[in-house]
Amino acid sequence: MDPPLKDEVLDKRGLQRLHQLSRTWNMINEDLRDFEERLDLLIGTAKKLEAAKVKDTQSAIESFQFLRARNHLRRRWATSFGERTKLIIGFVFNLASQRDGETNLQIANLTRTIAEETRQDNSSMIT
Repeated sequence: MDPPLKDEVLDKRGLQRLHQLSRTWNMINEDLRDFEERLDLLIGTAKKLEAAKVKDTQSAIESFQFLRARNHLRRRWATSFGERTKLIIGFVFNLASQRDGETNLQIANLTRTIAEETRQDNSSMIT
């Protein structure tokens, strides 16, 4: 049984929107990865300041760690939605291939029928 897809997903414009959505998820994921690298740098810097006995760095470290954890969660969600989008794109292509295959099978059956009828006409004309 096919999963329910709206008809607008199956047309050319819908497929273009799916590809745009996939690119958007990739860009969001890259932005979140960049943000995580910056947070790691800030955490490292804050720990060096704490080791140098600079006051009030512990709250900054905790804040950066909290932000990093939240960012990591959002990256997982963005990755998950990106993968789901790719699965839907693959499903749409698969569905289109099946429909093309069914159409080709119908054309082959009609061609066979025409060939048989043409052969019968030729046989009746000979006799």
